[in-house]
Amino acid sequence: MKNPLVGPILVILKNHPNGVSEFDILKALKEQLPEFSQLAEDNNLLLFRQHFLIMNALYQLQSSLWQEDNLTLYISAMRIHLVSATQINRSDSTTLSDSVDAKLAAYYLDWEEYEKTGIDEVSHLLNSFYKGISLSGNRESALKTLQIQSTNPTKTVIKQQYRKLAQQHHPDRGGDQDLFIDLRQAYEYLMF
Repeated sequence: MKNPLVGPILVILKNHPNGVSEFDILKALKEQLPEFSQLAEDNNLLLFRQHFLIMNALYQLQSSLWQEDNLTLYISAMRIHLVSATQINRSDSTTLSDSVDAKLAAYYLDWEEYEKTGIDEVSHLLNSFYKGISLSGNRESALKTLQIQSTNPTKTVIKQQYRKLAQQHHPDRGGDQDLFIDLRQAYEYLMF
């Protein structure tokens, strides 16, 4: 199914020859198309649907521009931009099926993913994301880093101990930067 956002996104890309972020595309589409902000009542589901529709349009555009016009559309969250074939090094030139983001393209080009993803699935995705970024260590290690003896300290105890150690080891006070970062990571882990 042809995504109706392909045309408006192509105009946005034309107006930003040095590239544009997905966030800027989202803002522009919200201004141009009021119905784009009415895709769901739940804010998380709304954001998922907006993101999905933008990415779907970008990957449709990427495929058609490559096949029909020999242009490459680079897609990343921070910068989306067009490059002509003459600007691409031969070693960089690949087909979409050989590229690193082929799985992302396949996901976003599958309308069933959009249709089957509801509030519960988005909540699950967000929770998995937050747990994934917060569980990069383990609790025992974080407690040891902050020199906390209790296995179940209160948030107040964690905060007080972090502040005490952070003050001692702050790089601006001659402390070790790596140790300071370890303290902060342990603090973030335990406070989540």
